[in-house]
Amino acid sequence: MDASFNMGAREELNTIIARMFYSDGLSFNFARNPYYAMAFIYAANNPISGYIPPGYNSLRITLLQNEKSNIERKLEPIKSTWSSKGVCLCSDGWLDAQKRPIINFMAITESGPMFLSSVNAERFTKTRFYIADRLMEKVSEIEHQNVVQIIIDNVQACKAACGIVEGHPHIFWTPCVVSTLNLALRNICAVKNTEANNNL
Repeated sequence: MDASFNMGAREELNTIIARMFYSDGLSFNFARNPYYAMAFIYAANNPISGYIPPGYNSLRITLLQNEKSNIERKLEPIKSTWSSKGVCLCSDGWLDAQKRPIINFMAITESGPMFLSSVNAERFTKTRFYIADRLMEKVSEIEHQNVVQIIIDNVQACKAACGIVEGHPHIFWTPCVVSTLNLALRNICAVKNTEANNNL
């Protein structure tokens, strides 16, 4: 059985893969990445003796550029509908694992959502002018005649920023429903906590 299934080689390969994780502190969640298993299955099922995996420079330059081109090619069918169906520009803010304030931008159309970019705003004050500038950069990227709506958090700075962006007569601001509900629930909880403290 060992000879038939080459168990010794399988165990040795498992050991080498495990050491790759342990020696570089890779997250075990990486093993759930479908491309992780796909890469080894492809190598095992194809006669590519002498193959050497891509190195540092190839991964960060050539292959990265190739993958960027591949993704842009796959997104082209969605982009091609922007001028005929219009685009809803969505933005939300959150804190990443390092507590940095991140602003995300997505383009939503009938054809589907498309992530545009994230901005790290930790060195900036998120005033209405800063937020409006970031929104206008994305409006320009999409082309302003294609943007019909902006959905963003319902905090004061965002509302004021959208007031600036709404200078384009065909662009309308809609407050984020989730953000609105979140703010409403915070107010309700604050009132309940105040009442509870007063009753102590």
